[in-house]
Amino acid sequence: MDPANLRVEFEKQIKDADGKIAAAENTLTQLKEYKTKLLGGLETLDILDPKEETAPPAPPATSTE
Repeated sequence: MDPANLRVEFEKQIKDADGKIAAAENTLTQLKEYKTKLLGGLETLDILDPKEETAPPAPPATSTE
């Protein structure tokens, strides 16, 4: 191949790679948003149904001096 044809082929491959990168970045963004929603769902479940009951703090001890 002559240099002109190689240049055209490389530019075509770069354009293709840029398109794939953009699609992958879009997918990554969507997955991050999905993960955020799942984490929010877990937080909501923890609020509605706590794993362990927390006792109210004990009152401070009074000294008998």
